Amino acid sequence: MGTGQLIVDKGKLISLHRTFTASPTITAPTRFKIGTGTNTPAAGDTDMQTPVNINGTEFKNFVSGFPVLDTTNLQATIRCFVSTVEANGNNLTEFGLINTDGTPLLFSHAVHTALTKNNTIQVTYIEKDQYT
Repeated sequence: MGTGQLIVDKGKLISLHRTFTASPTITAPTRFKIGTGTNTPAAGDTDMQTPVNINGTEFKNFVSGFPVLDTTNLQATIRCFVSTVEANGNNLTEFGLINTDGTPLLFSHAVHTALTKNNTIQVTYIEKDQYT
């Protein structure tokens, strides 16, 4: 369904900092955001275009047990879940990963075909990030 995800500049900053700093102060992405924006993601994005409330806030934690790391293929798989009682009444078109810093940093951002979210629909987003 998605048009692909873009690792934004802040995502590169998170990766670089966590790799080469002995005691990183930038947290890893552990949350996601969804929204109704339709602009093509850009490397300089710092937030979603139009984030929506998922369940009392604009973010939610990854599904328990994720990310799953595949060290052979240098890939991380992240799963995110929106239940039937969350984000209803929105035409969801964007998805992104964020961290938990005081001012959260956007790790990745994707835009997809609109999905009309209501109380009969639950959504699972799966993002796979791979070093090539």
